[in-house]
Amino acid sequence: MSLSIKPRVVLDTNVLVSGILWGGKPGLVIKHFRQNKFVLLVSPFVLAELTNFLEEHRIERRQRQIILDEFETRPIKIIPPEQVNLCRDAKDNQVLDLCSFGEADYLVTGDKDLLALKKFGKTKIITPKEFLLW
Repeated sequence: MSLSIKPRVVLDTNVLVSGILWGGKPGLVIKHFRQNKFVLLVSPFVLAELTNFLEEHRIERRQRQIILDEFETRPIKIIPPEQVNLCRDAKDNQVLDLCSFGEADYLVTGDKDLLALKKFGKTKIITPKEFLLW
């Protein structure tokens, strides 16, 4: 019998939102999370972005609470120190801080600036489509 170590994964907010609300390949990534195929890492920053998006797009309060309950309780919460100043977008830097401090194996994103990096430390930066191939 072999031991299986689940990958540690950060989902950028765009993947979280797309997967939760619209499906597609990001939806399949969320399905894998719900099936415990990987360990999801979140930070207060990612949760705040998710909350803000759901509120701004007037997602019904009950549905919003169900979504937030799931993503506030099931993943591993990391509070990374702000260290990275690599990207022009400060929000991207906060995602990279989470990857670094949380020792993520993958960052799954649709953000072209982040994807252009391809790798940050030990974290591979890939699209939802690429992530589904592992």
